[in-house]
Amino acid sequence: MDKAIDFIKFFIISIFFLLFNKNLFSINIEKDIFISSYIKGIHLANASAKIRIEENKFYFSLNAKTVGIFSLISSWQQFILSEAILKNHTLKSNKYISQDARGKKKGHMHIKYLENYPRIISAQPDPRKDNRRKINSSLLKNTVDPVIGIFNIGLNGSCNKREIVFDGKRKYALKIKFLQKEKIVKNSFYTNEFDVIKCVFDIEKLEGYTKKEINKFPNNGYIWFKKAKNDFYFPAKIQISTNWGTFLCLIKEKEFTYESNSM
Repeated sequence: MDKAIDFIKFFIISIFFLLFNKNLFSINIEKDIFISSYIKGIHLANASAKIRIEENKFYFSLNAKTVGIFSLISSWQQFILSEAILKNHTLKSNKYISQDARGKKKGHMHIKYLENYPRIISAQPDPRKDNRRKINSSLLKNTVDPVIGIFNIGLNGSCNKREIVFDGKRKYALKIKFLQKEKIVKNSFYTNEFDVIKCVFDIEKLEGYTKKEINKFPNNGYIWFKKAKNDFYFPAKIQISTNWGTFLCLIKEKEFTYESNSM
């Protein structure tokens, strides 16, 4: 079950892969998001999130939790907050907070970015006291938090970029490549059929990983994007093969007061 939770934590961040161009930041935007995730077709977790853009400032917040049978096995919850500013058509991390709870066990990571350098304000457990996590701190300048790293990959409006991320424990590179155009059909989660582009992404593990994490954490997956307004490309689905079976995340913008958030 712990491995399944780790996959949720990684992909709850990763599902907010947004493709947009520089003109997006010339307007104010606020969007509510639904996320529903599954392992081998079994409902695993739900999340709700909000994206807010004001001039050159970017705000993102998310609340996630396990549901159904998985909530009985492991009652897990997570909150994520990310703030950034836009400089030279690239998002620069300003603040990143992640808090999670699994039963009575709680953890957090709080990072601030000073002169494009990440500073851990507080963490539980504290990776700075973990000898297994060997990271060259002099090479962390210009890295970004996990949320902003994912957003930056799509800033040019195409699946073709490499971004270096530091999450407080691990340093890794995200790479994405266009595959083909497809169509997602209407179902209980999606209210209408729509066109998408399918891309493949790779995760290059660089520093800070324990031996267990190197084997446990995923290496690649697929993501589907739907074009929205103002050249705004919205992630609609993510899929990856794991030791537990196929992991699937479905994502949509909230359109109605009452609507299904599961398949």
